[in-house]
Amino acid sequence: MESSLNISTAARDFLIQLLARQKVDGMAARLFVSDPGTPRAETCLAYCRPGEEQPTDTRLDVGEGLVLYLEKASLPFLKDLEMGLQEDERGQRLTIKAPHAKTPGSAGDTRILQRDCAARQVPSGAPTTLPEGAEVRITQSLGGSYTLMYGGNLVRVDGSDADALGLEPSGLTFEPPADGRISEEQVWQALSTVFDPEIPVDIVNLGLVYKLEIDQDTKTVAVEMTLTAPGCGMGDVLVGDVKFRVGRVPFVQNTQVALVFDPPWQQHMMSEEARLETGLFF
Repeated sequence: MESSLNISTAARDFLIQLLARQKVDGMAARLFVSDPGTPRAETCLAYCRPGEEQPTDTRLDVGEGLVLYLEKASLPFLKDLEMGLQEDERGQRLTIKAPHAKTPGSAGDTRILQRDCAARQVPSGAPTTLPEGAEVRITQSLGGSYTLMYGGNLVRVDGSDADALGLEPSGLTFEPPADGRISEEQVWQALSTVFDPEIPVDIVNLGLVYKLEIDQDTKTVAVEMTLTAPGCGMGDVLVGDVKFRVGRVPFVQNTQVALVFDPPWQQHMMSEEARLETGLFF
């Protein structure tokens, strides 16, 4: 696979400088394709801090200290990828061309479920169960969760059930605080694993989480959040993702999520990191 990636020297050097500016030892980059094999496919390049890579990722040492991690599910779609550097009146920017990103039916995107698997329907968020032996196609893999095509419908499977797909599970694990209280830091960590379905950035860095309140007496976490667009059809799915992930935090017994649209979300609400990351998507 590695030999089919063509990264120009100029692109490599530019990316090295970009990563160095983050001032994080061991900072790498991660390549993946969202909605692979569909007309909506996007080839994405994101920052990858030490420990953020997935166990199933392929590590690629490009040279001069640059390390790329390639998402396993995206490998067939990254074949013959070309990365270059373009310069115009706006300055320099990376260009990424993946000719197979939108190619349907590529090897590796279809899986046979190895056991019954809990899932949630898209966009309703209603729970369902996928039976052992069912054929599914992975259409998206972000934040440790998977969007699958099953029987002509989209469903969402959490990374903790990835073994049903023949992949390495990636569920959330937290050390329970000794004081028996809900850790706000752990709640924020859980929220940062929920990704927007249209902009491949987590909802915290996107600025979608407006308010977080923790009631230690009732062990309840209340989240007030918004969507990038009021008409987003994935609202129920995102709410379900938030409830599921926050529910994995020790001592959380109840999670309440309210969708609000005042104030409306705008791009300036994104963190600087998120703006930098989305600047790497082509």
